[in-house]
Amino acid sequence: MKTTARHWLLGVCLIGGAGTASAADLTGVYCDAQGNDTLIVDDQGDSVRFELSSWQGGGHHCGTGRQTAVRRGDHFEVTDGACTLTLAGDDAFILLEASPSDGCTRQYCGARASLTSLRLPLSSRTPLPMAFEDISLMETLLCQ
Repeated sequence: MKTTARHWLLGVCLIGGAGTASAADLTGVYCDAQGNDTLIVDDQGDSVRFELSSWQGGGHHCGTGRQTAVRRGDHFEVTDGACTLTLAGDDAFILLEASPSDGCTRQYCGARASLTSLRLPLSSRTPLPMAFEDISLMETLLCQ
């Protein structure tokens, strides 16, 4: 059978593509099993807009506010003051890493809360309920 560009393209679509997943694959709302951690992501291709809200033991909280991270190979990265936030996805999880942890904790967390890394299952992803800029993590119930 003669292989044509159409057959190759169909194969790529059926098998799942070549190379890294497109940024659009990360768009959505991600939640932990208890509903304490919420990550909203709006993928723009070469950058992502995101916001994290993490409620921890005793009602202590970390929140990043709105961030825009740019693509750096297989991940997205933003440096905000003394903290670098890295966002990446794999086949099962979306991962947010904060470095250095002490600088990120001071910048984004209240007393007795900390920010090092957060790993949320891709299976928890739901569509954004409205435009990213209209979502308020404090007013919109996203994770139940």
